[in-house]
Amino acid sequence: MDISDGPPAKFKFVGCIPSEDQIAPFTDSKNPFVDLHLDFPVRFGKYVLGNTPYFMAVQELRDASESAEVAHARMAFHNQRLNQLNYFANRSDEIKVIIRLYGGKNKQLFKKRVGEFLRKELGPSLKPEDVNAALYQFLTFVFLPFVHFDEVRSLAEGVPEMFRRLPKGPLNELVRNIVDSGFLGTLQRDCLKLYPEIYEAELPLRPAFYLDLLNGYQKAKVAARVSTKDFQSYKDLYKDIIEVLSRQLVLVAGINNILHRGNMNSFATISGGTLSSLEKFSAKTLSDRLKCLDNCWYNIDSEVIDAEVRNSIAHNNVDYDEVTQIIEYFPKGGGIEPTPAQKIYFLDFMRMILVAFREVNNLHHVIKCLFYYEYLILRNAERDVPRG
Repeated sequence: MDISDGPPAKFKFVGCIPSEDQIAPFTDSKNPFVDLHLDFPVRFGKYVLGNTPYFMAVQELRDASESAEVAHARMAFHNQRLNQLNYFANRSDEIKVIIRLYGGKNKQLFKKRVGEFLRKELGPSLKPEDVNAALYQFLTFVFLPFVHFDEVRSLAEGVPEMFRRLPKGPLNELVRNIVDSGFLGTLQRDCLKLYPEIYEAELPLRPAFYLDLLNGYQKAKVAARVSTKDFQSYKDLYKDIIEVLSRQLVLVAGINNILHRGNMNSFATISGGTLSSLEKFSAKTLSDRLKCLDNCWYNIDSEVIDAEVRNSIAHNNVDYDEVTQIIEYFPKGGGIEPTPAQKIYFLDFMRMILVAFREVNNLHHVIKCLFYYEYLILRNAERDVPRG
């Protein structure tokens, strides 16, 4: 703060000492320059008058884009998402209550609250297909800032069409198996638990949105930080998201087996071995499950799966420096002898959470399609069976 030319005033300095040095107030070590911003990565470096995080982000987009028009369009899209996020973040408590109501017995109250939030009439029907329609309309609307809408729409339209092409007997067997065992219902509830947690993490996720706009973004290559720094609050969220995603792969595998081999339990031979059932698949680790998805109809984003980070967090083999915002993780830790550390920025970690949540949300819509198949196809077929 330069008060040399300011109006007469009395300042009381607390915790700082007035300096005579008006030329170079920022130094690399004792007094580094940090320009904080919630919506963009925080840059460290030499102080340049006017280089705000916003203008630096605009310049970075111009350098990375084909033209100034493309950079402008991307920044406009980023601002649109942030405006949506600001609106919904202020209603996060209401969002949490509505999601909780879905799991309760009063479905009428749930639909009423969804209709009020969406400002539309949902009708009085409490059939499971209509209650679920309210749920997924609500989730699509409220979590639009976090997801790629085109991907969600493509799945919502493409999966039912794929079901029409699959042999009905094997598909019916899969759906009955996952519904009657309670697996599908439990998985849906576990998905829903994650949604309110995402809004709890919306502040450090904001600069991670910006990384969507960069071509060729690479983890651990961005020397930038986040204006909030509570890694401990979010490491369990990443672990929980990956756990749900891992169990969603059971659905992906069952559908994939029917698509390629006509039976949910029929896996391809991998490295000389063949799994005998979907149950055996569910006992595998996440990385092993991915290996069993041959020529899969659904592709997991390569940014999502970092087994070394996940395992290090799961076994608490991580250290975090709040000043540098560098996470050190030890994939081979846990033994007596020290092991070398790998490093990522906290910003990169929040990006991993965002991308993983997008995959969980996408596959949650596959859960929706499987429930609708059970509601509208299997139940109708059972009612049409002649009785002796």
